[in-house]
Amino acid sequence: MKLVNFLKKLKNEQVTVELKNGTTVWGTLQTVSPQMNATLTDVQLTLPNKRANSEGNALASVYLANGELSTDTSTNTTTTSLQYINVRGNTIRQIILPDSLNLDSLLVDEKQLNKLRKSGKVSNDLSRKRRGDFGNGSNKRIRRGV
Repeated sequence: MKLVNFLKKLKNEQVTVELKNGTTVWGTLQTVSPQMNATLTDVQLTLPNKRANSEGNALASVYLANGELSTDTSTNTTTTSLQYINVRGNTIRQIILPDSLNLDSLLVDEKQLNKLRKSGKVSNDLSRKRRGDFGNGSNKRIRRGV
């Protein structure tokens, strides 16, 4: 399964996106494009203050929801709240997922699962257990630990 297809399944999940320039974006993931451009809503944008000029350059293309910035001098960061933001895919370093996310159900590739169902290798009935085909056609139970 491609990473982009996995991220498309994360719609309406709270994620943290870390960018290559050190900026952290926390919000609700709405859409992910094939180029991994991500749109988030209800965003907390945290900018690191590495240089004196970096704050103005990074915020030049951001429309502020309330026009207020809060600067925390102890951690040397600037934080603002935004209604939404669109992050270009090639600027993303990592996407941090919530711990409560069930990855097993999200990592199932529906196309591959449908192919297996059509070939008869996986049952459509979820209550029925899968039985391996051992090639000899016998329905004998395999004894273990003997």
